[in-house]
Amino acid sequence: MSLRVWIQRLAVIAVIAWSLAPAGCTKEEIRRLFDKEEKKSQPEPIAPPAVSSVAVQGTIGQLVTIDGLRLTHVRGFGLVVDLVDTGGSDGPEVVKNYLAKEIRTWQDPSQPPISLQEMLDSRDAAMVEVTGLIPAAARKGDRLDVVVRALGTQTKSLVGGRLVLGSLKLYADTPAGVIEGTTLGTAAGPVFVSSLDLDGKLAKKVDLRTGWVLGGGIAKEDRRVRLVLNDPRYSLAQQIVARLNGRYSTGDPMAVGQSPSYVDLHIPEKFLAHKRLFLERVLFTSLNPNEAFLAQRTKDLATVIVEPHAEYESIGLAWEAIGQMCLPTVKELYTHSTPEVSYFAGRTGMRLGDQRGMEVVAKYAKQADSPLRNQAIDELGLAMDMYGAGECLRGLLSDPDANVRIRAYKALRQRPHPAIRSKVLYEDNLILDIVESTGPYLIYVQRSMVPRIAVFGSQMSCKPPAIYPGEHRDARRIQAQISAAEGADSLTVIYNNKRTRKNSPPLTVSLNVAEMISFLGGTPVRDENGNVLGLGAPYSEIVDILAVFCDPDTKTIPATFVAEDLEGKEEVKNEGERERKESEF
Repeated sequence: MSLRVWIQRLAVIAVIAWSLAPAGCTKEEIRRLFDKEEKKSQPEPIAPPAVSSVAVQGTIGQLVTIDGLRLTHVRGFGLVVDLVDTGGSDGPEVVKNYLAKEIRTWQDPSQPPISLQEMLDSRDAAMVEVTGLIPAAARKGDRLDVVVRALGTQTKSLVGGRLVLGSLKLYADTPAGVIEGTTLGTAAGPVFVSSLDLDGKLAKKVDLRTGWVLGGGIAKEDRRVRLVLNDPRYSLAQQIVARLNGRYSTGDPMAVGQSPSYVDLHIPEKFLAHKRLFLERVLFTSLNPNEAFLAQRTKDLATVIVEPHAEYESIGLAWEAIGQMCLPTVKELYTHSTPEVSYFAGRTGMRLGDQRGMEVVAKYAKQADSPLRNQAIDELGLAMDMYGAGECLRGLLSDPDANVRIRAYKALRQRPHPAIRSKVLYEDNLILDIVESTGPYLIYVQRSMVPRIAVFGSQMSCKPPAIYPGEHRDARRIQAQISAAEGADSLTVIYNNKRTRKNSPPLTVSLNVAEMISFLGGTPVRDENGNVLGLGAPYSEIVDILAVFCDPDTKTIPATFVAEDLEGKEEVKNEGERERKESEF
């Protein structure tokens, strides 16, 4: 078996089955991964409720601190394969020895052994450092984004490569400590090297030696979540256990206490995608389970929420912790003249299963001038079993505001809905979402957890003339050359095989944007007539093509192009407000 074939086999073995359950890092955490100076810094955990708040009087939150909410910074080393002449053979000897050992573990003993050095000398592979942040309260199998950085000086580019053999261990300064430490996760998948900076603009300079694997990390074990008692007492620990199990457990206990100092929590299945919401409810749960007490507490909270500068969020969580018995009182506030009172009452009702509460939230989601609009849209994404929530979000897909449309798309995507048609292109290369929308054409590119492109408007088409890469080029090897003369009824694509270096004959591609993306990113096979059905182009190159074609100066695609903002800024400039940085592309 040739070296190149063996590398290809290694890449195929490493293709991972996707789990699309929400997990991973926040935008702030992704930014931290790229900031080498912040490797050891940690964001603060959930702040304990303010003791002055009526909403927390007598709650479990006054008695405990939650342990296990800090991020776990992990680091390891791996091999990026399938590079073809852009890799390198140099790097730390200790890493090289470690990877050689890993390859012996992976390799089929019936096949002739191939040395790591032989692979690296071919320049088809590169040693990389892998870093990631395992989220708080992560469960075994949860996914996370990982950043890969080429080691040594010879590697030119990681574009088009695939990470294999990536192990994630507890972060440590010494290489020996990292390599020999306990493995907390693994990482594998296609490397995404973006031409865009963290806030989604075309970058002036692209680091081809650094990229990330979207959702490529997998946690190997559950991360413990524990309530640590501020005043350790066995009787109090047991009281907390009894109260939480009585309120939230439907089967196995979710709270276990075998010590006077702490109570271990197991997050219920239905809250796994919304762990923070569940932990907030735990903090606002009253220790006293007496129904008469809870009824009076419900009324007291209703009295406080209508006062000026009320703590709306805390009161809403306190009602949710009480449960459905608070609904009759909460419903009376749905029509209150103060928007915050009305909204948070409606949100409470919706979260507790009341259809009318969902209708209140939907009202604020539709109000263009409401400061509550964004959170109302997000909340509708949680109302998966409620009639009308999906249709409200569907209507917002055509809103004049691009921010609202993207937010509604993300919320609606959490459920199956005919307004979003999804296609998985070439295993884990990318997901294409075709979004039903009558608004201005919009393309949204995701850059965390899952490589994903949303095309708002199924009829969106390219308007020739078209040329890629044209003047928009960096040092990477471009695989697709696209052109179309003005007035042409199709695109012409010439694809360069990175292994043979041979160009394909001119291929005819539809002007329809969704069909173009499907062809570029689809499985590279032919039909029975010999027609090419897909090229398997890297996700990063497809993103580049869309960014170039949507350039305001050319408008080959008459759409607003929005890449997920990894700087944590919420707002996207709408058409007419856009700015563009000068780029080398």
